Amino acid sequence: MNRRHFVLAAGCIAATLGLATPVLAEGYPDRPVTLVVPFSPGGGTDLLARLVSSKLETALGAPVVVDNRPGASGAVAGAYVKTQPADGYTLLFGTSSTNAISPVLHEDKMGDMLTGLDPVSLIANSALILVVPASSPITDLKGYVEASKERPLTYGTFGVGSTPHLLGTLFASKAGADMIHVPYKGSAPAVADVTGGHTDSAFLTVTALTASLQDEAMRGLAVAAAGRLSQFPDIPTFAEEGYDSLDDAGWFGIFAPAGVPAEIRAQVSKAVRSVLDQPEAQDEFAKLGVTAQGSSPEELEKKRDASVALVKHILATTNIDISK
Repeated sequence: MNRRHFVLAAGCIAATLGLATPVLAEGYPDRPVTLVVPFSPGGGTDLLARLVSSKLETALGAPVVVDNRPGASGAVAGAYVKTQPADGYTLLFGTSSTNAISPVLHEDKMGDMLTGLDPVSLIANSALILVVPASSPITDLKGYVEASKERPLTYGTFGVGSTPHLLGTLFASKAGADMIHVPYKGSAPAVADVTGGHTDSAFLTVTALTASLQDEAMRGLAVAAAGRLSQFPDIPTFAEEGYDSLDDAGWFGIFAPAGVPAEIRAQVSKAVRSVLDQPEAQDEFAKLGVTAQGSSPEELEKKRDASVALVKHILATTNIDISK
Protein backbone atom coordinates (compact mmCIF):
# COMPACT_ATOMS: atom_id res chain seq x y z
CA MET A 1 0.00 0.00 0.00
CA ASN A 2 1.52 3.33 -1.03
CA ARG A 3 1.36 6.43 1.16
CA ARG A 4 -1.71 7.88 -0.64
CA HIS A 5 -3.74 4.69 -0.22
CA PHE A 6 -2.69 4.40 3.43
CA VAL A 7 -3.86 7.93 4.21
CA LEU A 8 -7.21 7.31 2.49
CA ALA A 9 -7.71 4.04 4.37
CA ALA A 10 -6.87 5.68 7.68
CA GLY A 11 -9.34 8.45 6.96
CA CYS A 12 -12.11 5.92 6.28
CA ILE A 13 -11.40 4.09 9.52
CA ALA A 14 -11.44 7.34 11.49
CA ALA A 15 -14.73 8.37 9.91
CA THR A 16 -16.25 4.99 10.75
CA LEU A 17 -15.12 5.23 14.37
CA GLY A 18 -16.45 8.75 14.57
CA LEU A 19 -19.92 7.51 13.62
CA ALA A 20 -19.89 4.73 16.23
CA THR A 21 -21.15 6.82 19.14
CA PRO A 22 -24.17 8.45 17.40
CA VAL A 23 -25.25 5.09 15.94
CA LEU A 24 -25.00 3.44 19.37
CA ALA A 25 -27.03 6.21 20.97
CA GLU A 26 -29.67 6.09 18.24
CA GLY A 27 -30.36 2.38 18.79
CA TYR A 28 -30.33 2.51 22.57
CA PRO A 29 -31.72 0.51 24.28
CA ASP A 30 -32.23 -2.65 22.24
CA ARG A 31 -31.80 -5.10 25.14
CA PRO A 32 -32.39 -5.14 28.93
CA VAL A 33 -30.77 -2.44 31.07
CA THR A 34 -29.36 -3.46 34.47
CA LEU A 35 -29.80 -1.14 37.44
CA VAL A 36 -27.29 -2.09 40.14
CA VAL A 37 -28.34 -1.35 43.73
CA PRO A 38 -25.59 -1.11 46.38
CA PHE A 39 -27.78 -2.45 49.19
CA SER A 40 -29.66 -5.64 50.02
CA PRO A 41 -33.20 -6.39 48.78
CA GLY A 42 -36.05 -5.09 50.91
CA GLY A 43 -34.39 -1.91 52.19
CA GLY A 44 -35.48 1.64 51.44
CA THR A 45 -33.00 2.16 48.61
CA ASP A 46 -33.95 -1.17 47.02
CA LEU A 47 -37.68 -0.38 47.19
CA LEU A 48 -37.08 2.98 45.56
CA ALA A 49 -34.88 1.46 42.85
CA ARG A 50 -37.52 -1.15 42.02
CA LEU A 51 -40.19 1.54 41.79
CA VAL A 52 -37.99 3.52 39.40
CA SER A 53 -37.06 0.47 37.31
CA SER A 54 -40.71 -0.51 36.78
CA LYS A 55 -41.52 2.97 35.50
CA LEU A 56 -38.37 3.29 33.37
CA GLU A 57 -39.22 0.14 31.44
CA THR A 58 -42.12 1.92 29.77
CA ALA A 59 -40.23 5.17 29.24
CA LEU A 60 -37.15 3.48 27.73
CA GLY A 61 -39.04 0.74 25.88
CA ALA A 62 -36.84 -2.03 27.29
CA PRO A 63 -36.73 -4.19 30.44
CA VAL A 64 -34.89 -2.69 33.43
CA VAL A 65 -33.52 -5.37 35.74
CA VAL A 66 -32.50 -4.67 39.36
CA ASP A 67 -29.24 -6.30 40.47
CA ASN A 68 -28.45 -6.05 44.21
CA ARG A 69 -24.73 -5.98 45.03
CA PRO A 70 -24.42 -4.93 48.69
CA GLY A 71 -21.21 -4.50 50.64
CA ALA A 72 -18.54 -2.06 51.78
CA SER A 73 -20.78 1.03 51.92
CA GLY A 74 -21.49 0.83 48.20
CA ALA A 75 -17.93 0.08 47.09
CA VAL A 76 -18.82 -3.41 45.83
CA ALA A 77 -21.55 -2.15 43.52
CA GLY A 78 -19.52 0.86 42.43
CA ALA A 79 -16.47 -1.24 41.59
CA TYR A 80 -18.62 -3.54 39.48
CA VAL A 81 -20.43 -0.83 37.54
CA LYS A 82 -17.38 1.28 36.74
CA THR A 83 -15.69 -1.70 35.06
CA GLN A 84 -18.67 -2.49 32.82
CA PRO A 85 -18.77 -1.46 29.14
CA ALA A 86 -19.54 2.23 28.68
CA ASP A 87 -22.66 1.54 26.62
CA GLY A 88 -25.43 2.50 29.04
CA TYR A 89 -26.65 -1.03 29.70
CA THR A 90 -25.31 -1.18 33.26
CA LEU A 91 -26.21 1.71 35.58
CA LEU A 92 -25.76 2.34 39.30
CA PHE A 93 -28.60 3.42 41.56
CA GLY A 94 -26.41 5.56 43.80
CA THR A 95 -27.03 7.67 46.87
CA SER A 96 -25.41 10.68 48.52
CA SER A 97 -23.84 8.19 50.91
CA THR A 98 -22.31 5.90 48.28
CA ASN A 99 -21.41 8.58 45.73
CA ALA A 100 -20.43 11.58 47.86
CA ILE A 101 -19.94 10.88 51.56
CA SER A 102 -18.14 7.52 51.58
CA PRO A 103 -15.76 8.48 48.73
CA VAL A 104 -14.58 11.38 50.90
CA LEU A 105 -14.48 9.52 54.21
CA HIS A 106 -12.79 6.47 52.65
CA GLU A 107 -10.86 8.02 49.79
CA ASP A 108 -8.30 5.22 49.74
CA LYS A 109 -10.97 2.61 49.04
CA MET A 110 -13.77 4.56 47.36
CA GLY A 111 -12.26 7.68 45.85
CA ASP A 112 -12.74 6.27 42.35
CA MET A 113 -16.53 6.44 42.87
CA LEU A 114 -16.12 10.12 42.00
CA THR A 115 -13.98 9.63 38.90
CA GLY A 116 -15.07 6.26 37.56
CA LEU A 117 -18.79 7.01 37.37
CA ASP A 118 -20.60 9.71 35.38
CA PRO A 119 -23.85 11.33 36.62
CA VAL A 120 -27.03 10.56 34.67
CA SER A 121 -30.05 11.81 36.62
CA LEU A 122 -31.17 12.74 40.08
CA ILE A 123 -34.03 10.53 41.30
CA ALA A 124 -35.17 11.92 44.63
CA ASN A 125 -34.26 14.06 47.60
CA SER A 126 -34.65 12.79 51.14
CA ALA A 127 -35.07 14.62 54.43
CA LEU A 128 -34.04 14.08 58.05
CA ILE A 129 -35.95 15.01 61.19
CA LEU A 130 -34.53 15.67 64.65
CA VAL A 131 -37.00 14.16 67.12
CA VAL A 132 -37.43 13.67 70.86
CA PRO A 133 -39.83 11.33 72.66
CA ALA A 134 -43.31 12.72 73.26
CA SER A 135 -42.63 12.57 77.01
CA SER A 136 -39.65 14.93 76.70
CA PRO A 137 -40.00 18.42 78.20
CA ILE A 138 -38.21 19.77 75.09
CA THR A 139 -40.75 21.29 72.70
CA ASP A 140 -38.64 23.13 70.10
CA LEU A 141 -35.13 23.42 68.70
CA LYS A 142 -34.24 26.37 70.91
CA GLY A 143 -35.21 24.36 73.96
CA TYR A 144 -33.14 21.44 72.69
CA VAL A 145 -30.01 23.58 72.47
CA GLU A 146 -30.60 25.07 75.91
CA ALA A 147 -31.16 21.64 77.44
CA SER A 148 -27.93 20.34 75.91
CA LYS A 149 -25.99 23.01 77.77
CA GLU A 150 -27.32 21.74 81.09
CA ARG A 151 -26.30 18.17 80.28
CA PRO A 152 -25.12 16.46 77.07
CA LEU A 153 -27.97 15.11 74.93
CA THR A 154 -27.61 11.84 73.07
CA TYR A 155 -28.85 11.52 69.51
CA GLY A 156 -29.23 8.27 67.63
CA THR A 157 -28.52 7.72 63.93
CA PHE A 158 -28.18 4.69 61.68
CA GLY A 159 -24.39 4.70 61.73
CA VAL A 160 -21.00 6.36 61.96
CA GLY A 161 -20.27 8.53 58.94
CA SER A 162 -23.94 8.57 57.91
CA THR A 163 -25.65 11.74 56.72
CA PRO A 164 -27.44 12.30 60.06
CA HIS A 165 -24.15 11.81 61.90
CA LEU A 166 -22.45 14.41 59.71
CA LEU A 167 -25.29 16.94 59.83
CA GLY A 168 -25.87 16.34 63.54
CA THR A 169 -22.23 17.20 64.19
CA LEU A 170 -22.52 20.28 61.99
CA PHE A 171 -25.65 21.43 63.83
CA ALA A 172 -24.00 20.90 67.23
CA SER A 173 -21.03 22.96 66.09
CA LYS A 174 -23.18 25.80 64.77
CA ALA A 175 -25.51 25.87 67.78
CA GLY A 176 -22.86 25.34 70.44
CA ALA A 177 -24.90 22.35 71.61
CA ASP A 178 -23.40 19.50 73.64
CA MET A 179 -24.53 16.39 71.76
CA ILE A 180 -23.29 12.81 71.94
CA HIS A 181 -23.64 10.65 68.85
CA VAL A 182 -25.08 7.15 69.38
CA PRO A 183 -24.71 5.01 66.24
CA TYR A 184 -27.11 2.11 65.68
CA LYS A 185 -27.14 -0.71 63.17
CA GLY A 186 -30.17 0.67 61.40
CA SER A 187 -33.02 3.06 62.15
CA ALA A 188 -35.39 0.63 63.91
CA PRO A 189 -33.29 0.18 67.08
CA ALA A 190 -32.68 3.92 67.25
CA VAL A 191 -36.43 4.59 67.12
CA ALA A 192 -37.06 1.94 69.79
CA ASP A 193 -34.50 3.47 72.17
CA VAL A 194 -35.90 6.98 71.77
CA THR A 195 -39.51 5.94 72.33
CA GLY A 196 -38.33 3.82 75.25
CA GLY A 197 -36.56 6.78 76.82
CA HIS A 198 -33.06 5.30 76.55
CA THR A 199 -31.79 7.93 74.08
CA ASP A 200 -32.64 11.64 74.32
CA SER A 201 -33.26 12.15 70.62
CA ALA A 202 -32.82 10.74 67.15
CA PHE A 203 -31.88 12.22 63.79
CA LEU A 204 -33.33 9.93 61.14
CA THR A 205 -35.09 9.78 57.78
CA VAL A 206 -38.75 10.64 57.27
CA THR A 207 -39.44 7.02 56.34
CA ALA A 208 -38.08 5.75 59.65
CA LEU A 209 -39.98 8.31 61.73
CA THR A 210 -43.34 8.67 59.99
CA ALA A 211 -45.22 6.06 62.03
CA SER A 212 -43.90 7.35 65.39
CA LEU A 213 -44.71 10.96 64.50
CA GLN A 214 -48.20 10.09 63.28
CA ASP A 215 -48.84 8.09 66.46
CA GLU A 216 -47.51 11.06 68.48
CA ALA A 217 -44.93 8.82 70.14
CA MET A 218 -42.31 11.38 69.10
CA ARG A 219 -42.11 15.13 68.63
CA GLY A 220 -40.35 16.64 65.63
CA LEU A 221 -38.13 19.63 66.33
CA ALA A 222 -36.59 20.48 62.96
CA VAL A 223 -36.34 19.17 59.42
CA ALA A 224 -33.12 18.98 57.42
CA ALA A 225 -34.52 19.76 53.98
CA ALA A 226 -34.93 22.63 51.55
CA GLY A 227 -38.47 23.28 52.80
CA ARG A 228 -41.14 22.01 55.17
CA LEU A 229 -42.55 18.55 54.53
CA SER A 230 -46.08 18.13 53.26
CA GLN A 231 -46.57 15.22 55.67
CA PHE A 232 -45.50 17.29 58.69
CA PRO A 233 -46.03 20.95 57.83
CA ASP A 234 -45.84 22.08 61.46
CA ILE A 235 -42.18 21.06 61.84
CA PRO A 236 -39.87 23.96 60.86
CA THR A 237 -36.67 23.56 58.88
CA PHE A 238 -33.27 24.10 60.46
CA ALA A 239 -32.87 27.12 58.17
CA GLU A 240 -36.02 28.67 59.59
CA GLU A 241 -34.52 28.24 63.04
CA GLY A 242 -31.35 30.04 61.99
CA TYR A 243 -29.08 27.13 61.02
CA ASP A 244 -28.06 27.01 57.36
CA SER A 245 -26.14 24.32 55.43
CA LEU A 246 -28.40 21.59 56.81
CA ASP A 247 -30.69 21.22 53.81
CA ASP A 248 -28.53 18.66 51.98
CA ALA A 249 -30.01 15.70 53.82
CA GLY A 250 -29.48 13.10 51.14
CA TRP A 251 -30.41 12.16 47.60
CA PHE A 252 -30.66 9.24 45.17
CA GLY A 253 -29.39 9.27 41.61
CA ILE A 254 -28.42 7.16 38.62
CA PHE A 255 -24.78 6.92 37.54
CA ALA A 256 -23.08 5.24 34.56
CA PRO A 257 -19.58 3.94 33.89
CA ALA A 258 -17.31 6.80 32.86
CA GLY A 259 -17.34 7.30 29.11
CA VAL A 260 -20.96 6.42 28.36
CA PRO A 261 -21.95 8.63 25.38
CA ALA A 262 -23.58 11.91 26.38
CA GLU A 263 -26.50 11.10 24.07
CA ILE A 264 -27.31 7.95 26.03
CA ARG A 265 -27.03 9.65 29.40
CA ALA A 266 -29.31 12.41 28.15
CA GLN A 267 -31.80 9.84 26.88
CA VAL A 268 -31.98 8.08 30.27
CA SER A 269 -32.22 11.44 32.01
CA LYS A 270 -35.13 12.45 29.80
CA ALA A 271 -36.89 9.15 30.49
CA VAL A 272 -36.45 9.57 34.25
CA ARG A 273 -37.90 13.07 34.20
CA SER A 274 -40.85 11.97 32.08
CA VAL A 275 -41.91 9.39 34.68
CA LEU A 276 -41.08 11.41 37.80
CA ASP A 277 -43.10 14.40 36.61
CA GLN A 278 -46.25 12.31 36.82
CA PRO A 279 -48.43 13.03 39.91
CA GLU A 280 -48.85 9.29 40.51
CA ALA A 281 -45.09 8.79 40.77
CA GLN A 282 -44.71 11.78 43.07
CA ASP A 283 -47.38 10.34 45.39
CA GLU A 284 -45.70 6.93 45.42
CA PHE A 285 -42.34 8.49 46.24
CA ALA A 286 -43.89 10.59 49.02
CA LYS A 287 -45.18 7.40 50.64
CA LEU A 288 -41.56 6.22 50.80
CA GLY A 289 -40.57 9.47 52.52
CA VAL A 290 -38.73 11.08 49.63
CA THR A 291 -39.43 13.79 47.05
CA ALA A 292 -39.27 12.71 43.42
CA GLN A 293 -37.02 14.89 41.26
CA GLY A 294 -35.37 14.07 37.97
CA SER A 295 -32.54 16.14 36.53
CA SER A 296 -30.02 16.54 33.76
CA PRO A 297 -26.62 14.83 34.14
CA GLU A 298 -25.10 18.26 34.78
CA GLU A 299 -27.55 19.02 37.59
CA LEU A 300 -26.77 15.73 39.34
CA GLU A 301 -23.05 16.44 38.97
CA LYS A 302 -23.56 19.81 40.64
CA LYS A 303 -25.60 18.17 43.42
CA ARG A 304 -22.93 15.54 44.03
CA ASP A 305 -20.11 18.08 44.06
CA ALA A 306 -22.01 20.23 46.58
CA SER A 307 -22.40 17.20 48.86
CA VAL A 308 -18.71 16.40 48.56
CA ALA A 309 -17.84 20.00 49.45
CA LEU A 310 -20.16 19.89 52.48
CA VAL A 311 -18.59 16.68 53.79
CA LYS A 312 -15.11 18.18 53.44
CA HIS A 313 -16.31 21.32 55.23
CA ILE A 314 -17.70 19.28 58.13
CA LEU A 315 -14.47 17.28 58.44
CA ALA A 316 -12.41 20.49 58.44
CA THR A 317 -14.52 22.55 60.85
CA THR A 318 -15.90 20.12 63.43
CA ASN A 319 -14.58 17.51 65.82
CA ILE A 320 -16.48 14.65 64.19
CA ASP A 321 -15.16 11.17 64.98
CA ILE A 322 -15.51 8.66 62.15
CA SER A 323 -12.94 6.19 63.50
CA LYS A 324 -15.44 3.79 65.12
